[in-house]
Amino acid sequence: MTKPSIKTHKTRVRLLDTASTLFRSQGFHATGLDQILRRSRTPKGSLYHHFPGGKDQLAIETVQYVAGEIGQAMSAMLSSHSDPLEAIQTFFDDTARNLLASDFRDGCPIAAVTLEVASDRPAVRKACREGFETWLRVLIQHLKSAGLTDARARSIATLVLASLEGGLILCRAQKSLDPINAIINELEQMIQSSLPAQS
Repeated sequence: MTKPSIKTHKTRVRLLDTASTLFRSQGFHATGLDQILRRSRTPKGSLYHHFPGGKDQLAIETVQYVAGEIGQAMSAMLSSHSDPLEAIQTFFDDTARNLLASDFRDGCPIAAVTLEVASDRPAVRKACREGFETWLRVLIQHLKSAGLTDARARSIATLVLASLEGGLILCRAQKSLDPINAIINELEQMIQSSLPAQS
């Protein structure tokens, strides 16, 4: 990659990182392009160079970026544990730790975009759906490798992801980690009962 290309790539990633951070903490509608430019220290021309479709394109590409980055992190974390229960516990613990560090301000940027604009913007909804599907595939593969059937792995992966997203909302509303702690306890019992006897 040439020096101009490296600089251009870094600018684009900085804009995506900044948009992700702001969507995570304050949502889509409350995040303005001027705020993204100020926080990322990027000139307006650069934003429209990378995202000529404006805020909708930025939202779509931010969702795709977040889905890929978190998907890779999830995959690495889950594959580093041979015990599926320990892996999912670690994943939820990390989520809880990050939530606590943000004083319960940071949720899921894909969830924020989905809740606010996906219902009336088909291209944004498609990006959100595909983002969640990326994470589901990681969870499904992990559960299948632990011995669950494809159908059971898909069902439990959906429940894990829905529980995580819902748990984040409840934790933020209550300003407490109690919901996530309760969720992981229930998930552990259910996953344990679904694993093959030899596990």
